[in-house]
Amino acid sequence: MPNWCMNSVTIKGDKAKLDAIEAAAKENKLLEYLVPIGEWEYDKAVNTWGVKWDIHDADCWMDKDNDGSDFLNINFDSAWGAPIEAFEKAAETHNLYIKGDYKEDGMMFIGWYRFDPYDREYENSNLDTYNESFSYDFDDWDTTLATVPDDLRDTWALDEEYENYKEEMEMEDT
Repeated sequence: MPNWCMNSVTIKGDKAKLDAIEAAAKENKLLEYLVPIGEWEYDKAVNTWGVKWDIHDADCWMDKDNDGSDFLNINFDSAWGAPIEAFEKAAETHNLYIKGDYKEDGMMFIGWYRFDPYDREYENSNLDTYNESFSYDFDDWDTTLATVPDDLRDTWALDEEYENYKEEMEMEDT
């Protein structure tokens, strides 16, 4: 049984492509749709997608940006980590802007990524792909807290989780 990694992803692109991606995600076949591997094989999945299985428990919804462009939000779980390799390949192959963040509670890591093959969002930047991961530890919170960016701490409510952890530890001590 794997540790499940929680993911939150936003994908921008052609509306017809987003509809197809949404349908695949709802069937828990998102990665196979974006970067097909055919018959599942452990090494092939890990090397192609960055995770051993396709996504699990997808929740999707469409929306529009301020400029009227369509985007798809997907929250899902993946085994052991985020499928960063799949999204990096899919961004270029399918002409998609993909950004996301993730949190894995078992091994206590959190991170984010952005893939924009045509640098649509940051026209004055040389950065078209980026991903970064951070470890955290509630037993050494003061040290690890400084390594996790505020926006990730806020998105995944790490400070509240730490407060709950402290309360649980105090209850165990009594």
